[in-house]
Amino acid sequence: MDYDFAIIGYGPVGATAANIFASLGYEIIVIDQNKEIWDIPRAVHFDGQTQRIFQSMGIMDQIDKIIDPAKEVKFLDAKGKELIHIGGMDERYQLNGYAEDVFFNQPKFEKILRNSAKKYENIKLKLGYELINLEANDENNNLKIVNTKSEECFTAKYVLGCDGADSFIRKSLNIESHDFNCDQDWVVVDYLVDEKFSIEDRCRYQICDYKRPTTLLPITDNHVRWEFMIKPDDDISNMENESTIRNLMEPHLWRLNPLITKESGTLLRSSKYTFHGLLAKDFKYKNCFLIGDSAHQTPPFLGQGLCQGIKDAYNLAWKINGIDNNNYSKKILDTYTIERSEVVTFAIETAIKQQNIIASQSMIKSFIRDLFLRTAAFFPKLLSFLSFSYPWNYSNGIIDNNLYPNDVNGIIIPQPNLKLRSNDLPFDQYIGNEFAFLLFKGDHFFLEKIKSMPNIKIFNNNIFHVDKNHIFNEDTEFFNWHNDKKLTAVIIKPDKHVYGAITDSMKIENIEKLIDKLHNDLY
Repeated sequence: MDYDFAIIGYGPVGATAANIFASLGYEIIVIDQNKEIWDIPRAVHFDGQTQRIFQSMGIMDQIDKIIDPAKEVKFLDAKGKELIHIGGMDERYQLNGYAEDVFFNQPKFEKILRNSAKKYENIKLKLGYELINLEANDENNNLKIVNTKSEECFTAKYVLGCDGADSFIRKSLNIESHDFNCDQDWVVVDYLVDEKFSIEDRCRYQICDYKRPTTLLPITDNHVRWEFMIKPDDDISNMENESTIRNLMEPHLWRLNPLITKESGTLLRSSKYTFHGLLAKDFKYKNCFLIGDSAHQTPPFLGQGLCQGIKDAYNLAWKINGIDNNNYSKKILDTYTIERSEVVTFAIETAIKQQNIIASQSMIKSFIRDLFLRTAAFFPKLLSFLSFSYPWNYSNGIIDNNLYPNDVNGIIIPQPNLKLRSNDLPFDQYIGNEFAFLLFKGDHFFLEKIKSMPNIKIFNNNIFHVDKNHIFNEDTEFFNWHNDKKLTAVIIKPDKHVYGAITDSMKIENIEKLIDKLHNDLY
């Protein structure tokens, strides 16, 4: 049997990829050793760009029912006094049209993804099967899978390794990883507060206590995530015990509700984890691709592990689809590693910076850290690495970084308020899922000149005049974004990153040069 895609792993990243590629019409086979969704939460955080991807998939209305925005995160010292807080997360300007810091229940999320996948007849599930052999080729890849009763062989043009940190695909392809040398052992705990107690404060806490660094995160409903750092003198064999966990929770439970006692509530799990910073040196080998944890592992302090895996799939989908539709050259697949590794490297390094702030076990270093944070509260730029909102920009790949360089190239274009619609469509759906050209200035005649350019067909009619009277400019932040930066026109990639921009110029030849450069980058 021949397939377009073999997706190895049916966790949230594999299920997201299956939905995205199935919606493009590909024949897909999904292989996973597990038949059912693991009912224990692991990932708990989405950012705005991830929700924007769910919008493109048509499932954001369901996702919205299982998320809870974070109002603020407080960093506390060893005595429980506030060092710094990041507040107003659900009230500030939302770059992507969504709150930039929301929490969710993973089993509920995976159920949404799998239910969505059921509507695609072109997805074949082989759950309870294990991949035992992969022969990677430039065209069709040969795969062998087994279960307790049989084995099967088949081919797939593309293979997506969504099979986690211990990836069989990565090992089969002999892809090495760069180690950021930030390993730390923590116990991760999921705790369900008794229904008779309400969680009075939805604040999230990073408790920077050198005696026991601790993370306390109310997720959704009465579910709380705890993370306790393991110290060198701890008895590892006892760290996952319920009695140990309840003793570790006790000093902090009052922050959830003063009436909660350490004997109350249900421990869903307590598991020792080693937090890593790892990055595959290549996300691609021939027609095989690493996605999510198989390609990168990020310390959890930024909440970006799952988010970046979903963004991997989104980045790869438009490139493969464009190649298969004879719109682009196959050379653009090399930019998958270039673009995604730059973004993920930033995510890992930023998470490590937060880890170093939270997890110091030295009394002296903690004193210096506390002094720095209290001082830095008056100088916000010093705390940029404590943000939870980033443009996730890149500087290489499919981007104009030399013709008209400026600070918008490579960032994600802001999405106007979702209530503002043109042709009854929000911004992302209005500009479409291919390359889009947006003209902010000029008139009808100027736009017609642009439409007559030789290489304009690359936009497949996704050409829009977003002048000052356009409905999307009723979003003040969106209008200020392009007006303050004096943008005449921008080219937007299918993943909503800015390819290039013309600033403060109405010269038609400048626009033509930028469009020609895009054509050359894609062919």
